[in-house]
Amino acid sequence: MKEPEYQRPFEQKDFRGYFRWPAKLTSDLGSFLYHACHKDELKEILDADKLILTSKWFLKLPRHGLWSAPGIWTGLNYFNRGNYYGPFLINLPLKLLNGRHFMVFRRTGNSRYRYFFVQYEARIPIYSFGSDLWRKVDPYSYFQRVGSGLNLKRGGIYDIVLTEPAELIEIKIEAVEHPRCIYQKCKGMSRDDGKKALREIALGEFYYWLSKNREYAAILKKFSILNGAKVILLKF
Repeated sequence: MKEPEYQRPFEQKDFRGYFRWPAKLTSDLGSFLYHACHKDELKEILDADKLILTSKWFLKLPRHGLWSAPGIWTGLNYFNRGNYYGPFLINLPLKLLNGRHFMVFRRTGNSRYRYFFVQYEARIPIYSFGSDLWRKVDPYSYFQRVGSGLNLKRGGIYDIVLTEPAELIEIKIEAVEHPRCIYQKCKGMSRDDGKKALREIALGEFYYWLSKNREYAAILKKFSILNGAKVILLKF
């Protein structure tokens, strides 16, 4: 069975060039990086305190055929109608891309452009354009200029494959509609059910943090009457 366009290996016909992600691009976009996942993957990520390489990506090399490497798939699109990759969405600051090197691939399907930025830090070129072994591209050309900033191109889908872990700094995790599961790991999940599951995960993380907190232990020792008490968390 033929693979969907977004799943088939990257190859020469998709390749556009290389670039290094500049801090100004982050500033001009002013958006976030997203990673959708399921419960098991989210718990792995939280335990490691970083985005870990839980997936693979594939290249069709000019001379040596199919090659795969570990990575983690993220993206720039926030899908308001739900996410097909998982019920939990990690929102990460875009600045974690600053300074990373990428290969660019572009595909067209269903009248929409799909852009793939694949992190590639090795100093050996994989694809070339004739005699140009390191074809440099301007990353700004893949976005739409709006005033002094940038937007994603209308209808464009932006996938970013990281090949090095990313620290969980300044993140937010939310439950989203998960109407259909591309990975077929589940039968989908409503946002309300996702919220319940995420609350359980969050409470587990909170209790673990409390168990390691010296001040919490000192308060319990001072006020033993608190043992077994229910506590309402306040938003500050």
